[in-house]
Amino acid sequence: MTEKLGVLLVDVPEPAYLKYTFLEYSKGTYSIFYTDNFDFFKDKAYKCTQEEAKEYPQFRWVSLEDLK
Repeated sequence: MTEKLGVLLVDVPEPAYLKYTFLEYSKGTYSIFYTDNFDFFKDKAYKCTQEEAKEYPQFRWVSLEDLK
């Protein structure tokens, strides 16, 4: 059985000016990105399983299937 992949979101207090605030990983560095562009978000967001997400309790894990 394969586990579902998801992304790690940052809960930002209102007012949030952009729709997606997420964790991105590139070249050994983690960064926080903000965007309204769903395709950019889905492409750049750090993807992990729900089990792996437990290492990052400060972020909220959402499965790729549940993203809108």
